[in-house]
Amino acid sequence: MTSMKLTTLATALAIAIPVYAQSADTPPNNQQSTPQENVKNKSTEPNASSENVDAIEVITVQGVFQADLKARAMERDSDSYSNVIATDDLGNFVDQNIAESLRRVPGVTLERSEGEGKYVAVRGLGPKFVAVSMNGAELSGIGDDRKVGLDGVSGDSLGAIEIFKTLTPEMNLNSIGGAVNIKAISAFDRNKDTLKAKFQESYNELKGEFSPKFSIDGTKLLLDEKLGVGFAVSYEDRKTQVDENRHHSNRELNFLKGGIGLSPDELAVAPEILIPAQVENRRELARRKRTNATLNIEFRPDEDNSYYLRGNYSNYTDDDIALREYYNFYNGDQDDEVIFVDGQTKAFAVSDVDVMNQYFIQEGEKTTKNFSIGAQHFIAESWTLDYEYAHSESEDLGVGDRRVQFRERENIVYGQAFKDHIEARVLTQAEAATLGGFELTPDSDVFSGEADGDISTLSNMEFDNLFMEDSVRLDKITSIKANLRKDFYWEHLNYIKTGFTYNEREHNNNKDRWSYDPSTEDCLGNEACINTVNSNITDYGHAIPDDHFDYPLAYRNEVEYIVDSSVITRENATGGESSIDSTKDDYILTEDTYAAYIMAELPLSDQLTVITGVRYVNTEFSSTGNLSLENDDWNFGGSHTLDVSVPLPEASIEYSEYFPSLHLRYEPADDLLVRGSLWTSFTRPSFKQARGFAKFDDDITLCDPTIEQIAEQNGQEGCYASPEGQSAIELQNYTLGQDNAVQVGNPNLVAMTSNNLDTSVGWYPSKDLFVEVALFYKDIDNFIVDVKGIQRSLDDLPLTLPVDYVTDFVIPQDLALNQVDITLNGDKATVYGIELSYNQFFENGLFWQSNMTFVHSEAELDSTIRDEKMRLPGQADITVNVSFGWEENDLSLRLIGNYRDKILEEIGSCPAGVDVNDPRLCKNWMDRYQDDLVTVDFKVKYDISDRMTVYFDAINITEQADLRYLQGNSLSGGNVLYQKEKYGSTYQLGINYKFH
Repeated sequence: MTSMKLTTLATALAIAIPVYAQSADTPPNNQQSTPQENVKNKSTEPNASSENVDAIEVITVQGVFQADLKARAMERDSDSYSNVIATDDLGNFVDQNIAESLRRVPGVTLERSEGEGKYVAVRGLGPKFVAVSMNGAELSGIGDDRKVGLDGVSGDSLGAIEIFKTLTPEMNLNSIGGAVNIKAISAFDRNKDTLKAKFQESYNELKGEFSPKFSIDGTKLLLDEKLGVGFAVSYEDRKTQVDENRHHSNRELNFLKGGIGLSPDELAVAPEILIPAQVENRRELARRKRTNATLNIEFRPDEDNSYYLRGNYSNYTDDDIALREYYNFYNGDQDDEVIFVDGQTKAFAVSDVDVMNQYFIQEGEKTTKNFSIGAQHFIAESWTLDYEYAHSESEDLGVGDRRVQFRERENIVYGQAFKDHIEARVLTQAEAATLGGFELTPDSDVFSGEADGDISTLSNMEFDNLFMEDSVRLDKITSIKANLRKDFYWEHLNYIKTGFTYNEREHNNNKDRWSYDPSTEDCLGNEACINTVNSNITDYGHAIPDDHFDYPLAYRNEVEYIVDSSVITRENATGGESSIDSTKDDYILTEDTYAAYIMAELPLSDQLTVITGVRYVNTEFSSTGNLSLENDDWNFGGSHTLDVSVPLPEASIEYSEYFPSLHLRYEPADDLLVRGSLWTSFTRPSFKQARGFAKFDDDITLCDPTIEQIAEQNGQEGCYASPEGQSAIELQNYTLGQDNAVQVGNPNLVAMTSNNLDTSVGWYPSKDLFVEVALFYKDIDNFIVDVKGIQRSLDDLPLTLPVDYVTDFVIPQDLALNQVDITLNGDKATVYGIELSYNQFFENGLFWQSNMTFVHSEAELDSTIRDEKMRLPGQADITVNVSFGWEENDLSLRLIGNYRDKILEEIGSCPAGVDVNDPRLCKNWMDRYQDDLVTVDFKVKYDISDRMTVYFDAINITEQADLRYLQGNSLSGGNVLYQKEKYGSTYQLGINYKFH
């Protein structure tokens, strides 16, 4: 933490303190161009930026200095406050993909996946606050969130990227944080014929393998420069490894108290602690073959008409291996299963713990297709009409996914939770007795039969679960838009512009899943199947991968054999049907939106221009979903186990609003630009948050109505997590316990809206120096927040659950549950901050590029959820991007650093009127954070000739891991790990070759 603070302080001083610079009249080595020389007149091409923002011609440049000049000029000429990266500049930075390239933009940070930058956050606001489009058209995505991953788009296929910090009325306003527009490669932008190839080899230190990549891109002007073709093709065979240590994704921490051998008096004063429900060690071994192709055809037959057809195709084929090792602590948290509790260190030991090893093979294909067709016409000298049809479609296919599980039950396990890891270790009965301070005798079973496991004898780790899955995820967006502009050439009116956009979106998630314990009876006499069903880990080739795991896993070829020989059991074991897991997460969402706007540009003087207008947006949303409840520990007679999945009625909502804005641009001097904007925007809830569903935890408790239920510290008496000898008839009178956890969707969510104020001052004293200060403020209504563990009765939920369908036991419609996980609209939130940018180039070739963003937020929730003000979920207080380097004619070196402060991701319940010191009533210990992050990269580039360039990148030199944790409290001993992902360092060596 001390080094972190020093890094932040040093960066702040470097931005704030003037640095001795060379004379403005002398550019650095061999770099003579100016912003004016690098920027041509505005292009007539429509939709070059988000929803028809004017484009600026992109000129090929060499070197960091000229690239910086071009970006400054493009940003200065834009109607909105924005930051720009040009395509030919991308290769000069650490850029596995375009998301990586965005890391040096002021206020921009990344979320990573498998060690690769994927999602973009702007000004401390997370990816859910940021809209992403290609050539002005909204991009589809895969997953339950709206955030769009940029890892599938190759930087070689693009012409420019612009990050908008303020949005004018003709843009898509579904963005409180900012908007990213990706512009396709264009022959008219480059204004010449080009052809370039790239060959790259990268090496991931954790994986220990090489990943080759190849790309080729070019532009061609034809028919007397009336027809322009831009194209790019790339292929990558990327191999990665991610090592992960995590807590259960849905369960809360558990309260634990007691110990074998304690008297009632000792038990009354025994310490109570909070422990993790589970710990899981994971290793994700991925091989992704990625193909990307882009084509941009533009036809300009004359000065008044232009037409275009643009398409982008991206395809992944995945061959992923997931190795998983589980310790389920929540199996052993009953009174007679607690061995040892240490109130000081928060260490514990419990019995009846399952240890499971899983080998998961996932072979999938992800395909994204985007295309748009449109035109622009100049009519009667003062009218401009443009229109576009666009379609974006993403499909994720998982075919033949399979998983084999080996399990040893009833182990005694020692555990202890920390912020960055959770320790788990199996104990012998003798070790447990020593730890618990009691004696073992041959005549008494002090462990109550719940510690019979002996995993030291690996033959006890038996094959007990076969999992298979086919899945389809589909997201489709179709849009039509048109814009009409009238130029007036009046003293105080430049133009009036109006237009509309209509979007149709369908998001579909469908799984066919089978998960069961194979039986010899279902083998139909097949000897190989019978042997497999009765097998254990020692019957196969196996090994402990390394010190990331404690116990061995079978080799892949052995896993394939197990699946092939036992798959014949599926028909009988499942009755020919897919399991409840196949339906509980299935849904279809539809979202139709209509937007219309009108705006005008008003020149109030030669130096002062105002753009003002209003946009109207209407949204219609509907979803299907299911009520699901399962627990194989309960049996209701014969082979009938508790599996319930009931379709819910379709849920729908419609909302609309007007979004006005006012944008001011003032140039009091040639080297000074002042901007000011008052604008409004919104962010819709994610698909997971807004879809209708209710999913009870896999391990439910049922309560005996004949026993008076007295709430005590250890829970409710007469409630059971598994049968205690009851008959099926008796269980029909049981009721669902209040402490069962349920995850619930909220189809009543509305979009959060924001009133935004932005001001900025950019100073351009010379081509060697650029300084900018920007202030921003956001007043957000109905902000969206994920809440864990609130108290809610079923009849107060935002959807009606068909509980009468469940006949095996009773679920009262007015049942009050203590652990409801749900997404809600909060009341209000405010965000304000400052953004500082400082770039300087020196005569000796040294340069410094830096930016820093400070953000503060405050949010209010309904008092039934949280009675105290809190920070806005998804927001980081500080982000820093620094690049320090040196370049001459042929050689460039760069050290790049990025810092992002911690982020609140999810909150626990602590309603008004409860004792904040009672952890059962006030669950602020469940607040989940993503820890702060520092990454350091290094890049070298050398021009062998005018045509050939060699580069070397060292990425994540410090081997920074992504860490998420629960806030915890005194009972947990502080922060408790939620998830930690390690990616290691990656090294890239490549060659760029320009044919012309």
